[in-house]
Amino acid sequence: MSVPTIAPYFPFRRIKIVNQEVSDDASKARIQIQPNKRFQPICHCCGQTASGVHSWTERKVRDLNLAATSVWINCHYRKLFCSHCHRVSVEDLELFHPYLRVTTRLAHYIYQLCRIMTVTDVARHLGLNWKTVKDIDKCYLERDYGQPDLNGLSTLAVDEISIRKGHQYLTVVLDYVSGRVVYVGKDRKAETLERFFDQLSPEQRDGIKAVVMDMWDPFIKAVKKKCLAPKLYSICFTWLPISTALSIKCETANTKMPASRIKPSIKAASICY
Repeated sequence: MSVPTIAPYFPFRRIKIVNQEVSDDASKARIQIQPNKRFQPICHCCGQTASGVHSWTERKVRDLNLAATSVWINCHYRKLFCSHCHRVSVEDLELFHPYLRVTTRLAHYIYQLCRIMTVTDVARHLGLNWKTVKDIDKCYLERDYGQPDLNGLSTLAVDEISIRKGHQYLTVVLDYVSGRVVYVGKDRKAETLERFFDQLSPEQRDGIKAVVMDMWDPFIKAVKKKCLAPKLYSICFTWLPISTALSIKCETANTKMPASRIKPSIKAASICY
């Protein structure tokens, strides 16, 4: 009786399965792979072909489960001398990132789960270490949100959030129009918010017409010091949480925003400079 092959679950051209083992109770599968010699090795850093082999190494990585079977991959692969980027790098096998101990598709699945579950729940669900899941989530977040576009900002929303049961604060700056986060800083000091404005060019600062925030004095001082010019901008002080304020369309610039324009049931105030 022939053993079912696991090859259809690995549609990667640059690898070749040389061995597969499945435990008697089908709870764990081990796959041995190596580079497919039909293809020239590719540098993972620059994506160019590299002919010089620095050394061979081996890595054990976790892959997506097959039903209730956990899949582990032992990969024997090359480190390359790259003449294009002049680095010693891992060859790109389309299967895993050189700095992660899971396959690329499992890392993407973890990132998707972290959007709807806590890191602890994801780690427990997949049987992974908490730090492994946290590092993967952080890696994807830095990729997607690490370099926000600071051009075209006209109205900002500033607030602080508490983490670790209120013992630590973060300063959050959002684009009021789109609702996207453009800056997160540690603490809620004036210097924290000033660091955000220091990132902006003079033209980007000139484009800001209004800043929405609560009555936290360090934020007010930072905005007055770094951004607002008299008669050109307005600071809207509000007791609304940012999540609520983002649902409100604010007409910016030099006119006072009446509370009746916001919501009859919510008290708000604005002070124009």
